[in-house]
Amino acid sequence: MAKTPWIIILSVILRSSQVICQEAILHISNGATDKEYCLVYNSLWTNLSLSLSAATAYPLVNLSSRLLCSSAGVSPAIVRGKAVVVMRGGCNFSQKAEIAQDLGAAALIVASTKPMSPPGANVTEYEKVQIPLALMRYMDFLDAQNVFGEEMQVRLYAPAVPVFDASIVVMLLIGVVTVALGGYWSGACERERLRASRGGGGRGGEEKSDSGDLALYSPLKVVIFVGLMCLMLVLMYFFYKYLVYVIIAIFCLASATALFSCLDALLDLAKCSPMRYIHTPHTPHTESHHFPGVFIPIQQKKIPITT
Repeated sequence: MAKTPWIIILSVILRSSQVICQEAILHISNGATDKEYCLVYNSLWTNLSLSLSAATAYPLVNLSSRLLCSSAGVSPAIVRGKAVVVMRGGCNFSQKAEIAQDLGAAALIVASTKPMSPPGANVTEYEKVQIPLALMRYMDFLDAQNVFGEEMQVRLYAPAVPVFDASIVVMLLIGVVTVALGGYWSGACERERLRASRGGGGRGGEEKSDSGDLALYSPLKVVIFVGLMCLMLVLMYFFYKYLVYVIIAIFCLASATALFSCLDALLDLAKCSPMRYIHTPHTPHTESHHFPGVFIPIQQKKIPITT
């Protein structure tokens, strides 16, 4: 029983690796222009090169007007030794691949107007097909036709996915360090605020500060905040193309505000802030009137510190 969790974890890892390996790249070139498109293939069915330099180049034959569910009307001389593009539908993938292979095609690319998924077949059908088979979006094929015309050389390859991605560790460290520094900074500011309240007004100042915190984080405000976040998620689901720019603008404003706050605190700590002044309320240049409970300065001299 103790081995069961490890078996489940290994199964999930192997399954994830299998799904990742079913994505490939179609490199198209006409000698002057290069462009790449995404492909979906079955790693159990098709073995593709791991790099572009190791991939074999094939001339591309456009048969997107056909489903290739039969060899009628297709001359073997046209497709022999070339990559063929046909439309999805009419029959299963294995039948299309077998017909293309019998005609002498070197690779089969199926253009799909539907959401793409790795092509599947029975184990016996895997053994019959010996040519590469992959799916691409029909819109991508139309784009390739607009860019290259009918003269296209294609290469199919699937880059190896590294077992360990160092960028995940970098992002994790950035997140942990940022949260830790933010928590430390917030705690330090809170400690200074409590120390100042104790020195100024004792327990009364602390109770006033606590009441201010309660007013800032009231249950109603928390409910409103959560409701707004849920509404934003729903709107992003339906209007993602437009709200993404709003999110970018909000992120830029928040980043600018946070950067200003951090730099202002650092400059103040270094005693070189341009907004610092020395107040001299008891100099002869300062006059004031006293009322019960009110102190109104009439004139206050401010001397800017120059660095």
